[in-house]
Amino acid sequence: MKKYTYLPPKVKDSTKSVDVIDEAGNKVFTFKRNYKNILTRMATYVWNIDWNVQIDVYSNDRDIVYQCIKNTKWLGKPTYKVINCLTSEEYEVSYISWQVISPELLIKSESCELIVKKVPMDWAKFYYQGKEVARWRMKTSELFKTYLEIEKDSPIQEPEFFTSIAQSLFYIGE
Repeated sequence: MKKYTYLPPKVKDSTKSVDVIDEAGNKVFTFKRNYKNILTRMATYVWNIDWNVQIDVYSNDRDIVYQCIKNTKWLGKPTYKVINCLTSEEYEVSYISWQVISPELLIKSESCELIVKKVPMDWAKFYYQGKEVARWRMKTSELFKTYLEIEKDSPIQEPEFFTSIAQSLFYIGE
């Protein structure tokens, strides 16, 4: 199992770069929130509306690796798209259950499908073919320190993938 930790910005509107650290204490990659334009940034600050959310994940060489983009519709729940910028593979993320407290989501691409289940005050668990393959958790008691664990049999081994989705879904949210 691979384990990673990071400390997200204290304010969810922040565009500060965040370092993700592995078990050995090495920086593995960074991520940050980006805004489409100044108008979306102002709307976020003034009205506290996260209409457009984009999380960009960068390698240590500062190359963009993953992007997670939130698409908010006028009616219904938002959808998310995760793009692997190295392979151009796209993952669509949509709600299975509409429960606000403990949502269930489907992550779908041409190569695999994952289910994400989030329970309040517990891990967000990623399942592949019914088996838990990764988990993400933010601990408020540790100043929002965030933990990511990926099992060896996960079809996706990149922590960048899981971090981009989890930050968009569970830290910034709807």
